[in-house]
Amino acid sequence: MNIDVDSVLDTLKDGKTAKTRASLDKLSQSLKSYYESGARDFSITTIGRMSAENGGVGYQSIRATANKHYRDLIEAWAAKAQTTTKKPGVGLAKKTSQDYQLLKRIDDTAVRALFGQIIRERDRYKSEANMLKNQTKIIIDKRPTAFTASQSEGSEEWLPSLNGICSDNEIKALQTVCTEEWLEKLGFRANELGQVKDEYGAEVLPRGFLTALKKILGEVDR
Repeated sequence: MNIDVDSVLDTLKDGKTAKTRASLDKLSQSLKSYYESGARDFSITTIGRMSAENGGVGYQSIRATANKHYRDLIEAWAAKAQTTTKKPGVGLAKKTSQDYQLLKRIDDTAVRALFGQIIRERDRYKSEANMLKNQTKIIIDKRPTAFTASQSEGSEEWLPSLNGICSDNEIKALQTVCTEEWLEKLGFRANELGQVKDEYGAEVLPRGFLTALKKILGEVDR
């Protein structure tokens, strides 16, 4: 894919402090060397570790909410490499490797070149499809409601809020747990299923925990 990374870098540096511009330049240099090495794992965890080893910004800085410019730069290089910032699947990599091994067994040069082009085109379309999936987010409001006896007439009432049950400090403490800043300080990440994992992928809070907590807190402002 024809991605002008230099133009993306210039755009991301626009309006930033001298320190941030220098960090972006350093990260882009590391990504360029990484790209030219043939590596295709552009996940935030891998790039964060690689960047830190080269004296640049690390995983925590890249994941910080305010530092989206670092993630945008990584996504640009990933797109140039025809991949995404998701961790590549081992099964897919193995299958691709086997395809090229079989390709070498074709003796006819013209036929081998033809099938090689087909494999590359297939891989490119798969990569672009994965990029679209990575950029798609669907949010469904599943907050529970309690219907009154007159629900047949179309009226309804929401469940009672936490006001009068929890103190302001207790509510603020629950709200803090739901923020990305709090999770990032601990090296944790939350997914759309409400599950919280550490940087190694181990579960810290079970699936549905954060989504349930946010639903409860949503009643406070009602």
